Order: sequence, then structure tokens, then C-alpha cells
Amino acid sequence: MINKLWAKLERAETDFPGRKWLSLVDHSADVAAVFEAVLQVPLVTRRLAALAGQRDFPPIWRSRLCAHVALHDFGKANHGFQARRDPKAPPVGHVLPGLGLLYSNSQPGLASRLAATLMCAEFAAWGAWESATRAVAAHHGRPISQQLIDGDSQNHVATLWTPRANYDPIAALAPLAQAIRNDWFPEAFDIDDLPLPDAPRFWHAVSGFVMLADWIGSDANAFPLYIEPATDRMARIANARATAPQLLAVYGFDPAAKRKALPAVSFASVSEHEPRPIQKAVGDVDGQVVILEAETGSGKTEAALYRFARLFERGEVDGLYFALPTRVAAKSIEERIREAVQRIFPSGARPCVILAVPGYAKSDGVGYKTLPDFDVQWDDGPDANLRRERWAAEHPKRFLAGSISVGTIDQALLGAIQARHAHMRSSSLLRHLLVVDEVHASDVYMERLLVSLLDQHASAGGHALLLSATLGSTARHRLLGLTPNDDQPLAELSSAHYPAISTSQDPEPKHFDGSGRTKQITLNLDPRIGDPVAIARLALEAAEQGAKVLVIRNLQHAAVATAEALFALAPNHPALFRCEGVPTLHHGRFAREDRELLDAVIGAQMYAERGTKGLVLIGTQTLEQSLDICADFMITDLCPADVLLQRIGRLHRHAKNARPAGFEAPRLVVLSPDDLAPLLSKAQFGMGGDHGPYRDLVMLEATRRLVRDNSTWTIPQMNRTLVEQATHPHALEALTCELEKVNPAWRGARERSDGQKAADTYLAQHVLLPWKRCFSGQIDLAFPLDERIGTRLGADDVLVAMPEGTIGPFGHEIRVLTIPSRWLPGVDLSAELIPQMALEDSAALTINLGGHRFCYDALGLRKLKP
Repeated sequence: MINKLWAKLERAETDFPGRKWLSLVDHSADVAAVFEAVLQVPLVTRRLAALAGQRDFPPIWRSRLCAHVALHDFGKANHGFQARRDPKAPPVGHVLPGLGLLYSNSQPGLASRLAATLMCAEFAAWGAWESATRAVAAHHGRPISQQLIDGDSQNHVATLWTPRANYDPIAALAPLAQAIRNDWFPEAFDIDDLPLPDAPRFWHAVSGFVMLADWIGSDANAFPLYIEPATDRMARIANARATAPQLLAVYGFDPAAKRKALPAVSFASVSEHEPRPIQKAVGDVDGQVVILEAETGSGKTEAALYRFARLFERGEVDGLYFALPTRVAAKSIEERIREAVQRIFPSGARPCVILAVPGYAKSDGVGYKTLPDFDVQWDDGPDANLRRERWAAEHPKRFLAGSISVGTIDQALLGAIQARHAHMRSSSLLRHLLVVDEVHASDVYMERLLVSLLDQHASAGGHALLLSATLGSTARHRLLGLTPNDDQPLAELSSAHYPAISTSQDPEPKHFDGSGRTKQITLNLDPRIGDPVAIARLALEAAEQGAKVLVIRNLQHAAVATAEALFALAPNHPALFRCEGVPTLHHGRFAREDRELLDAVIGAQMYAERGTKGLVLIGTQTLEQSLDICADFMITDLCPADVLLQRIGRLHRHAKNARPAGFEAPRLVVLSPDDLAPLLSKAQFGMGGDHGPYRDLVMLEATRRLVRDNSTWTIPQMNRTLVEQATHPHALEALTCELEKVNPAWRGARERSDGQKAADTYLAQHVLLPWKRCFSGQIDLAFPLDERIGTRLGADDVLVAMPEGTIGPFGHEIRVLTIPSRWLPGVDLSAELIPQMALEDSAALTINLGGHRFCYDALGLRKLKP
């Protein structure tokens, strides 16, 4: 007779017999075996031991944690869940009903029977009972508080668990308990004096690994359903115990075999160039959190890869997550990471490199199409073995479970906030060297999230490397886990070493030579920021002299207006930036396939194949990050000094490039109103207001004055002074005192800015995971049902799948467009959005989505007026 206590069921209309299914006992064996394999990865247990405040991870802990995990789905025994084999049955769950009875005050008799059947007294004797129970119960992605349990209606407990004539849910759990006690983990029940730790950080990490084990153990491709179960339940767990370690190795979670095959690591493993002193120093510097500050073009990416290779070789990390500020930046650097991985690892022992960008993910440069039921179709039709190697790339929640991933900082920060499966992300990340590129001092909200993530990461003994050309002292101290010393004299801060390395063990910046190159840049303020025609003409004049001109606007609509003005001025001019022969620009609102084309053309025309012809490239902040751009002349909107220095890194980036006459020395035009005071009442140009990219007008005024009063900037010697004078609280307060004497509204602006930063800090604290609070009935982590808590304020994009065969403006098929949620007011973003398409002409698509109209053409995606 088939055991009808099922846990997994084939999606089909047929009932037993003939329908594939999996018993609760067998599914529990699968998940427990995967979790056991996770705890057999040496680095995992080292991280957990550190979070528990211990040097070692006792074997008894492994057995007891596995025993807890084997009970993760006991709630599926309830009447309502078992009735779901009928597709028309109501969707009764299993986590809340299970905990609802276990912690029931309304049904003490049933609760006592359940506790006795599940051996709760013996489990409780192991210590940390409630933390363990609730950490395991969070395996679907969110912690379960008592408030959630009570909200599930205790009145239903009796209905779901009271025995009926043909089925007793509690008695049905006895075989599972017996298998755990007698067959699977009998050593867990041995008497000893090593209780499970009562350490909150430990249980947060355990919860994440349980989520991962449940995800892997629920994969029917790896752990198949059946028509008839095996008669020997030990055969199932024996098979699962053999399968799970192999899966972890193939997925990249356990890289032991790849490490064993790794040749001795040197800087030559990463790059063919001789290492600069600062690059070589990063490879071996002590410290879990390391900050590398150096000028753009000094080889920070190669330094990060060298540190990863060295840490990986020593077994101090099992992988790498390279986090960039934007999708465009992540995509542009992913190929460089793949090339480095090919140098570091021998053929046959080379981990997959994942482009960890939702909707645009790739594995080793190969993309896929998302299908129903979480399935995917890879573009190259891989065989089963290669498909399995790409497992971690097939879903955003799994990106960090592989070996090497390149993505946005958001994917890492989703492991620090109260979003579904945050714990799975953060626990998987503990194994990696976390590299965060292009860290700035001017984003308070994201900085607070990153500080919290680093706090948990470092507490586990994890490693992180932060890269910046322009980091202020206040932000640097916070990121190293220290309290900023705001009483330190500004002159002293400005004279700190640069380029430099700082670590959590040695926080004072230590000088190491970077590129050794000095750039003297001539800067001019130009008030024509609101005149796109004048800006286009200025750029075109330089291009006609043979210069490669880079124009960076703070806002997309300003970039588009400038491009339209340029195309109208000179519609057939050879200096127009083109992609597949079509004049265009660069910003973040292009489809993935089109952005890849744009990036490739930029790399060729602005660096690899520069030639002698002039060129005008217009764009937004996407041009300041990661793309290998070497401009002869730059025009940029005013922005904070740390961001401006990042943009300057694209000006005369490579010394070896020949320059046209008149552009032998780097020149920069900074577009800015002569007076920023009008922006106090009305935001413009991405400056001021409550929602623009650069809201702190005092900081912008400080930067404007640095340009006005210093017509020549010597880089990198002046970097530290420029950043401190434009971002440090003392400098900004002194400037505010001066400004308010002329216009009292400046004091209000400063107070609003401070209030915004305080609000951003509060919002960050409100959404962060409370690492120091344990899972208990008192903690209420009111996780949302999706991931719409932003990892950056105002950033909440919607991915919209295009109909198959949709051709973009550059003649190639596009699959997905990314639309800001703020462009879709009144639209249910939880529902599948199906666009209605129209081709207005040969170059423009019109898209109707939820009553809103958009245009997509060579100028990118724009919202049309009603």
C-alpha cells in the first residue's frame, strides 16, 4: 500500500496511483542530507563556529542541526495540506499550521501529543530550542514570529490536526521521528555537554543554509519523485547522502576539487602586466575588511582578483562576489572577470562565472530564457552536466550559491535587509570574498546597508574588499566597523595617505604606490547647463578638432535632450556616436541586448580602436562606472566631488593614447548655474529636492567652489583634500554658516539635507536584518512577500518580457525591458505584465503597459505623455 503522507507532488490532474510523488519521510531525508553536505564544507563550519563565538564546530552540532532540519516540513502532515493532492482543494500551508500547534495555547492535548511524537523534550535538551525551531521554520524565506502564528488563526489548529476515522496527522509523523532517532542521526541523541549555541548571528546564518538545503533538496531533477517509494527508507537517505556532496561540488558551492587543481598563485595568474606596489600589497594584507583607495586606472580590479586568488588558494574563501553599482557596470566588467578566471584556473577545473543581474543573467557569457515553473532554456542547449554546473545562475536567489559571480551591489545588500530569502543570500555570501567596487561617500542609505552586511560578514570571519577612488574619512571609518572621529582636524584628514590601503585591523591609511601617474586637469565652469543645444555645439566643435568627447548628464532626459540637439545640429556628421550605424547615446534604459552592443562599440571607439577621428559620446552616470573609456575632452554636469573625481577617471585614462592638437592636456567643462540658490526652492538638473540623484545642495556648492577656486586639479595628489572639503561634516557646516549670512534659506537646505540623511539612516535601520536579535516568539521580522524593500532609495525596477521576435532599434532581438515602478502608477506590480506592442516606424517601438505608453528607440526607453 502506498504511504499517502506526501511532501512533494507532481503537477498533474491524476490522483494516486500513477501520479509521481514523494513521501514526507523521503523528502525530509533529501533535505537533511543536503544540509549535512553543506556542513561538511570546511569553510561553512568555520564561519558558523566564528558566529557562535567558538574556535571549532563540534561534530555533535552537525548531527543535531541535521536532526532539526529533518523536521522542517513536519507541518505537511496536517489534514489541509494532505488534501491538496486534489487540485481543487484550498491552499492550506504547512509552516504556520505546524508551529501553530507546536506553540498552541488553545489545544494543549494535541500540542502535547505532537511534542511527544517529535521528541521535543530531547531536542530541547540540546539547547537553543526555540532559536533552532524557528530558524528551521524560516526555510521558505522568511522568519516566523509568534505574531504571524497567531494571525494564522488558532481556531483552525484543531481542524487541521484532530484525528479522523481514516487519518491521524500526528501519528503519521511517527515514522519520520523514528527515522531521525534510530536511523539517520542517532549520534545526535548521545548525552554530552556541548549544547547548541545561543548566539543570534549563528542562527541567522543557519537559517540561510537551511533555505539553501531546502531549495536544493526540493529539486526534482536531482531528487526525483516516484510512483512507488523505496521499501527501505535508509536507501533513500544513503542515495541522498551520496548525491548531495556531488551537487554542491558541481554547483560551485564546494570548490575543494577546483582548489586542489589550482596552480601556485602569483600576480601573473591574474594579469600579464607587472604588479604595481599597491596591487601586490592587496594580495597579502591582513584584515577581514580591506579598503583600497586609488585613482581610476590604477588597476584596482586586478588587485581585487589577485586578493581573491590568494585567499582562495589558502582556503580562506570559497568564492567571489564582485559587486558593482549598476547593471551596466556589472555587465561591462564581467568579461574581464571571465578572462581572469581562465588565467587563474586550469581547463577542466574552472568555475562558472555568473553575471548575477536579474533578467539578464548569464553563465560564462551564455544567456537563457525564463520558462514557467522556474525552468529556463539556455541559449546554447547544454547537456545535463553543463546545465547542472549553471544551477546557481538560473535564479536570482541562487546567484551567491555558486563560486564566482559578478553583479550589482543590490544582490549583496538583499542579504542584509528584510526581503524574502535574505538569509540564504547572506549565508551563501559568507563563503565569498565580497568585492564592492566604486564605493562613494555620498550615499548614506546604501552605506548603512553595506555597513550592516559587512558586520555580519566580518563576524563570521569572512573577507571583504572595498574599492574606491574617492572615499571620505567618515565613510571609511564606518565601513571598517569603527566610529567616525568627527573631531579630527580637517587638515589632518586631508593630508592622509593616498593611494592607500586601510583594514579593519589597521584602519589608518597606509601608502602604496598606485599607477605613479599624475594628471593636471584644467577645469572651467560653464553656466549653460540648461541649454542642450549649446552643450551639443560645444561637444561637436571639440570633436571636429579630432577629440573623443564625453558628455555626462545627471539625468536621463537631459542626456536625451542633448543627444537630440546634437543629431539635429549635425544629423549625418561622422563624429556622432553610432551603434550598428544608428546615432545614439548611453544610459541605463536600454534592453540588455542593446546595452551589450553599446558597451562593445564604446570600448572599441573610445579605447581599443580610437583612431584619429573625433567622436561625441553622450550619456548619464552609466559612463562613469567600469567602462574602459579614454576621452580627450569631457563635459559634465555638476555633481559631488567624490562622483566628479570618478567621472574624471574617464578623462585621459590611458597615458599611451595619442591626443589631437589642443587636447594634449586633459580639460573638463563643468556645467553649473552661476548661483545654486534658485535650486533651494526648485530642484533642477538632478540637484536638490527630495528625489534627485544629488540632493545635498551645500555639498554641490562646496564642489562648485572647488572648481571655481582651483582651475587646475592635480590628480591623485589632491583627491583626499577635494573629497574631505566637499563631503566632511565640518567643512559643510562651515560653508553653511558662510552661505546663510547672504541667504538664510541655505541653513534650511542644510537642515533638510541632514534630515534626509537622518531619515535615510532610520529607513535603513528599519529594513535591516537584526543580526543581534535571535529568532524567538518576540521578534517580529515582518518580511514582505517579495523583494520590494529597496536596496537603494527610489530604485524599484520592473522587468517586462518582450514578445518573442521583438527587434530593437539596432536590428537585434530584445527580450526584456526594465521599467521603473514610478513610471507605472496604479499598476499591480505583483501580476504578470504583458506589453502591447506597436511599430510606429522602422526605428521606434510603442509599448502599452497597464494603460501607460512608452517609446523605445535609439534614444532608449522613455515614457510618453498621455
